Amino acid sequence: MNRQVRLGLTGLTALALAAGGAPAHAGRTTNTMRVDLHVYSGCSLKTRPLTFVVPAGNIGNMDLDSTSTVTVKCTPNTAYSVDIDKGLHSNGINRRMRSVETNSFLAYDVYRDRPGGNVWGTGQLKNVTGNSGTGAALDITLYGRIRLPSKIQAGDYKDTLVVTLNF
Repeated sequence: MNRQVRLGLTGLTALALAAGGAPAHAGRTTNTMRVDLHVYSGCSLKTRPLTFVVPAGNIGNMDLDSTSTVTVKCTPNTAYSVDIDKGLHSNGINRRMRSVETNSFLAYDVYRDRPGGNVWGTGQLKNVTGNSGTGAALDITLYGRIRLPSKIQAGDYKDTLVVTLNF
């Protein structure tokens, strides 16, 4: 036989012996796998309009009060603070609503604790702070007050406040 055929037969013989003649060994290996969860502090903020209603007859030189709520919902045990800016039509530190029809302004303010109490603003000692505790939604009452002048022009007075939730 020629040399190529002999090597081919020898290789086939070795293959046949390995397939049927030698016992197979079963194996097993193990390893560990880490499982992670990272919960990030997160919050959501919901606001409702602060609406004042002037009584019939437009009685001047009186305080007109209203309330609204700011709802904070955070992951459990998250510290937060809520800031409210001075609005679109402020004049210095005074918040003002503007009537588009008459281009007149009406001063008002927003309070943290009661009408005429502590003004709600931005930064330390002016904002509202808290902790989310269990993570349930928390309603925070916002108090508004307008000092109606003796004469007020008819119109729709509006302003927009930016409410910021820091956490």
